[in-house]
Amino acid sequence: MRARRRGRLVALLVALLPSLAAGQVEIEALSRDDPPVGLSGSLGGDVTARTGNVDFISFDVRARMYRVSETRTRLIQGNGGLGFLDRDRFASSGLLHYRVGYTRVSRHFLPEWYAQINYDRPQQLAFRAVTGGGARTQFARGAWGQFGAGTGLMLEREWLSLPDGAVHPERTLNLRWNSFLTLRIVATETTVITSTTYVQPAIGDFVDTRALETLRLATSITESLALSVSWDLRWDANPPDGLAALDTTLRTGVTYTY
Repeated sequence: MRARRRGRLVALLVALLPSLAAGQVEIEALSRDDPPVGLSGSLGGDVTARTGNVDFISFDVRARMYRVSETRTRLIQGNGGLGFLDRDRFASSGLLHYRVGYTRVSRHFLPEWYAQINYDRPQQLAFRAVTGGGARTQFARGAWGQFGAGTGLMLEREWLSLPDGAVHPERTLNLRWNSFLTLRIVATETTVITSTTYVQPAIGDFVDTRALETLRLATSITESLALSVSWDLRWDANPPDGLAALDTTLRTGVTYTY
């Protein structure tokens, strides 16, 4: 039973992973529950294929590794995606994230810092480098699930790949305020529903704001294997030229935990 609970928790962590198309840091989603002391992690992915009028196939993989001690939790996270339309590459993305959280600083909140690099071809993002820190806490927790929030600051540097004559600058440097709310509901012994909502306005220019809602359902089919369905909504008040302000994504996946 203990192994199964641990498997469900890790499956939930994977279910909370961000959509790379969101093009922004999803801080809380990367450090949601308490992993066990020592080394642990997960490996997952999904494949989408379509034939007939359109030959379409896409691959997405994700991996993470935790190293937990009595005083801190280290996380290394990697994501990648590649899509083909009629045998030509049309979309690709990648992310590498490193995080350290300190567990003995306070009983009421968890301070942490992080660094990340990523790119996202569908969002015209050639390269992004982010570093920042903050703290998160829980307002309520029980057998039903948990409710929490967090806040912090992050420094964001972006290089965009834009068409000639674009109005949006190709290079930007922003200090953003990141705030989030999370809700986790244990629906059944093997099924968990989560909602993560967060807002990232630029300091000094709150008109330049990004927001994201992620709704996930994760269910365990064995102690080490889980399935997940997720719906992501992304809104960017100042998108690059040619991109819509609102994006939605529906994904399914499978995850192996160890």
